[in-house]
Amino acid sequence: MPAVTSPPERASAVFKRWIVLVATIAGVLLLSDRAQSRATSGMARQLHAYEQLSDGIAQLLATPQLHATKFGIAVYSLDRDTLIVAHNMHEPLVPASLTKLYYTATAFATMGPRYAIRTVLATDGVLRDGTLEGNLYIIGHGDCLLASADLEALADRLVALGIKRITGAIVADATHFDPITDRQQYSGDAERMENLPPITALGIDGNRFTVIVTRGAGDRVRVHTLPASSGVVVQWAALPKPSSQPAPRIRSKKRIRQRYGDRIVQHRGRRRTRAVTIEPVRISSALRTDGVQEIRIVGKPRPNASVSFAVTMLDPPLATAGALERSLAASGIRTEGGIRRGTAPQNIRELTAWERPLQDLVTVCNKNSDNFIAEHVMKILGAYCCGNTQCNVHAYRTVTALLDSLGIRSEGCVLFDGSGLSRRNRVTVASLLGLLRYCARQNWGDVFFQSLAIAGCDGTLARRMKGTAADSNLCGKTGTHRNVSGLAGMVRSASGERFLFAVLWNGNSVGLYKRLENQLGELLASFGSVEPASSVGSSPSR
Repeated sequence: MPAVTSPPERASAVFKRWIVLVATIAGVLLLSDRAQSRATSGMARQLHAYEQLSDGIAQLLATPQLHATKFGIAVYSLDRDTLIVAHNMHEPLVPASLTKLYYTATAFATMGPRYAIRTVLATDGVLRDGTLEGNLYIIGHGDCLLASADLEALADRLVALGIKRITGAIVADATHFDPITDRQQYSGDAERMENLPPITALGIDGNRFTVIVTRGAGDRVRVHTLPASSGVVVQWAALPKPSSQPAPRIRSKKRIRQRYGDRIVQHRGRRRTRAVTIEPVRISSALRTDGVQEIRIVGKPRPNASVSFAVTMLDPPLATAGALERSLAASGIRTEGGIRRGTAPQNIRELTAWERPLQDLVTVCNKNSDNFIAEHVMKILGAYCCGNTQCNVHAYRTVTALLDSLGIRSEGCVLFDGSGLSRRNRVTVASLLGLLRYCARQNWGDVFFQSLAIAGCDGTLARRMKGTAADSNLCGKTGTHRNVSGLAGMVRSASGERFLFAVLWNGNSVGLYKRLENQLGELLASFGSVEPASSVGSSPSR
């Protein structure tokens, strides 16, 4: 039989439960109040630490030598979504090689880092009993890293298909890009900043020949070109001997210097050296009427020595077709129709292809600030979006369309080339920072930030910030002209907080600007008084 409780006992139990409930509520309120107090205190400490960081950066910018410099700077906490420093963020400035960030980031956003840049071998003929009856087309899509070894691999693949003979021609198709191959021409610049090789959809070995002139103990001279190609011929001639030789000059060892064309001969037991004049080697090149490039060499090096020259390919697509012909011959495939340029017909049949991911180009471009590759990335982007007319114009429009879609002000931003060689380019620090913020939050953000140079390790930052907190930590893109310097990228603080930064200087003290960039990177990397909030977006691996 169940126990029976009296009314006083029931009242006592209810009272106890109320006491427990009230105590629990009071405890929760007390803990909440303490948590709120800690949060408020933590926020105050955070703001104070950011103020100290901002003051430290302000001290850097207070350098008297900056009074005549136009510059903009922005520092942003990616983890806390906080703009810490902002100065002249919307002033248009010459970006130099920071231009590359706009095109490489837009290329990733548009095509993705794994987008395959293909070099295709195709035919309009048929294969019978080991003979390819028809032409072999090599079709380029902008792979500016294509090398002789890649063509050798393609030749081996044709051998694996059973091809032993090709009756037609090897046809170079470079029509994926527009026909303007000179950066100065499509950028509209009046000044030639750098003699880049032609920017073409089909090329090899950086669109340059390496010419090696070797002389043995006697007068015999041998000349080799790399890559070996039937699209180039070499003509060599010795200089006519002068009627009389000048007397050798004797100089003090302390004052003598090695000069171009001179050889310093050391003599035992003597404190002086003899400067012997060496016959110079001169080189020039031109296109013949058949499109083959003729390289003319006059002179010879000293005995048992060699000299090498980089010679720009005047017709890279035809030179590539010639290199493929040599690779096929080395693999045992006989070709009978020679080489020429042309456009592949619609009914083409693909035999094989060499594929390179876009990220390979972007990595070399950004780490080493490679202008040649940057112009190719720009044209690849333009051709992908709008075909083979005015690739540079369409690529620029794609960049501005991306900025506008992200709410990043593109006013004041104008780009005439992909490398930043053009001094007419203008960007703002605000657009640079907005672009970096966008990249950091994409699924390809890691790949993009890994393409930047790492302080103290590689690329254009290999010798900078060594032995500091930024060493092996900060990743960034550099920019340099005669009167321009810039740095933009990401760095982790001592507590792991991720900072995005962009700084751009236009003035005549480039050395000073580089030192200030280093100090900024070191200051951000050593900042560690604030615990980072939970991560937002992706973080680049180091």
